[in-house]
Amino acid sequence: MARYRPIILEGLLMQEGRQLILQITDGGQWRLVALGRQEHLLGRQVRVEGVREDHDIVAVDKITAR
Repeated sequence: MARYRPIILEGLLMQEGRQLILQITDGGQWRLVALGRQEHLLGRQVRVEGVREDHDIVAVDKITAR
């Protein structure tokens, strides 16, 4: 699998413990590594732009509400 590829995802932003999780409509989940605070976006539909670092991990560049 190619690593460190740009990726854009859309889904529901959730939190499990201290980990941000993006739940996408097909049932998949992505773990997000993001700097800063995103509490105001929890429970909302968002668009995530970043870099895929591993099987289910995205290093986030930008999160915007949909």
